[in-house]
Amino acid sequence: MLNAAAMAESLSDIFGTGGALSLALERYEERPQQLEMAEAVAGALRERQKVIIEAATGTGKTIAYLVPAILSRRRTLVSTATKNLQDQIFNKDIPFLKSVLPRDFDAVLLKGRQNYLCLWQYEEFSRSPDFKAAGDSRYWASIRRWAKSTTTGDRAELSRLPDNYATWSELSISADSCTGRKCAHYDDCFVVKARSRAATADIVVVNHHLFFADLSLRSGTKNRVELLPSYDAVVFDEAHNLNDTAASFFGLQVSNFRLSELYSDAERSMLREAALTPAVTDACRSLKSAADGFFGAIKRLMPRREDRVLSEAVFAEGGDDLERMHARVDETLNELRSALGAASGGGEVAEKLVQRTETIATELHSLVRREAPDVVYLTETRGRGVFLRAFPIDLQHIFRDLLHSACATQIYTSATLTTDGDFRWFREQLGLSAEVKALPLEPVFDYMKQALLYVPDHLPAPNAPDFVDALAPTIKHLIEITEGRAFVLFTSYRNMNRAWELLSEDIPHTTLLQGTQTRSALLKAFREDAHSVLFATQSFWEGVDVQGDALSLVIIDKLPFSSPFDPVAKARLDHIRAQGKNPFSDHQVPEAAIALKQGFGRLIRHREDRGVIAILDSRIVNKGYGKRFLRSLPRCRRTRDINIVEQWWAGAGSSEDLAKLE
Repeated sequence: MLNAAAMAESLSDIFGTGGALSLALERYEERPQQLEMAEAVAGALRERQKVIIEAATGTGKTIAYLVPAILSRRRTLVSTATKNLQDQIFNKDIPFLKSVLPRDFDAVLLKGRQNYLCLWQYEEFSRSPDFKAAGDSRYWASIRRWAKSTTTGDRAELSRLPDNYATWSELSISADSCTGRKCAHYDDCFVVKARSRAATADIVVVNHHLFFADLSLRSGTKNRVELLPSYDAVVFDEAHNLNDTAASFFGLQVSNFRLSELYSDAERSMLREAALTPAVTDACRSLKSAADGFFGAIKRLMPRREDRVLSEAVFAEGGDDLERMHARVDETLNELRSALGAASGGGEVAEKLVQRTETIATELHSLVRREAPDVVYLTETRGRGVFLRAFPIDLQHIFRDLLHSACATQIYTSATLTTDGDFRWFREQLGLSAEVKALPLEPVFDYMKQALLYVPDHLPAPNAPDFVDALAPTIKHLIEITEGRAFVLFTSYRNMNRAWELLSEDIPHTTLLQGTQTRSALLKAFREDAHSVLFATQSFWEGVDVQGDALSLVIIDKLPFSSPFDPVAKARLDHIRAQGKNPFSDHQVPEAAIALKQGFGRLIRHREDRGVIAILDSRIVNKGYGKRFLRSLPRCRRTRDINIVEQWWAGAGSSEDLAKLE
């Protein structure tokens, strides 16, 4: 490992003028913020400490943490919120660094197993293809060609395969269904090969979902399993998403889909092992009937127009009938477990199915009884799916007990970690003490010159019944000013669809609507048409990078407060209130400010970018807490006058008019 002096000298040689990066990049610009971040990461690696770093767009934070991690010779896990960033780091940034850094290193990309082609599933499906959705068959020929040549099995290589390709579930396999070493394809398994390479790599690139899946498995007391290799340090990129991702892994979930997969896998796997008995077949049929009755009843009990409610209300309405149905499901799970245990010849496959059956029975019992403290129990419906779920209300103790002890060196970074100019809210969410060093880097871009913030004060409040109708003329006017080139971002599908209905035919440019194509297809179409307009919801508020003139206007309908009527949000707010805090000022405002910063961040992605961001929520200027949002955004010029917006965009405003900018 490099000592402190050698590391500092190496970083200066790499990031400074005339250094390795400047020699490799034609238009390289030295950024003091990038070097400052690299030095902070190097210090954390050297001293085995934690550090929080807010690095605004343009800092080059990926290179800033990868370089010291590579030079340190300590195995480092890089965890991202999105697969898109994961792929960018591995396919773009790492190959670049391999070509410029003075030392060789190995890097491996590791994803959850359902991102990989399962050779056994593929072989079985190929015998008699049965596609799950209309239109899925059109991709089969290209999948077959790819399956014969791929060396990774990563479905990301199928760039034209839709994100929601339903039949992929028939070509991948879950951990519950995988037979491990018993599989005839074990030696050629893409997941096994990827994990084997990761065990000796210097850099392992994962995403938050896989990281927390591994952490939750390591925390178990039985059947301890590890999805990731041992590591010396972890970098959490897009760290603002850690809390939400962790919540999904440290709760419980049982659905009709999960039970369907269990009895289907039991019959299929035991048949393959030549161990399928009449008792197993009968138990599977009984479980199917009981599960259909139980989850069907739950779906009928869901309130109209609600797809997520407290389980307490559903089970109170269902009463004794629902209790009896659950008892029948529990009984049939026991029947299946006994039948599998008695089947001779099932071996390890039968043992795994028995464990899986026991786990589902235990978790379903917990979800029905709803007895754990500080947990919110929900019932959800999505399409044909019915889900019973439990979420921990406060994750601080989980972070303290598991995450912070995972390894000594942890780097948390994102462009959006501070609110009101400090890290207090982020620290509280993750249970990070005030002693953990925090570094807010100065912005790289000159927002005072590059961006104009338009915040009109004449529009109705967001709860007004005609809110979207009242916004429509302003949205249209702004789009006319920039001749398209716009993201119009909404906090709900209802607002998005209403605005689209009002405006799409009146806008003289290509208009794109989220949901009509895959996310990647929409972005491709947006980039290819320089004057297009995209109507989208919060899934486009982050992780989207459109540089240059293609995106010159970002319109946000209202401040992105989470709904206080959402059961999980309400439970968390009640928990905060019980601690003697103010849930609105201590949680809802900073949470929404982080989300707003993400939306703002879509606009300026390069030093030469220039554009307008419009927040059409009058509360940001009319309410006292609005100042907290404004203080959280990058400092730029601001106006309430759309005529000034027009003049600023045209670059023709008089000094007197431009003096009105706030």
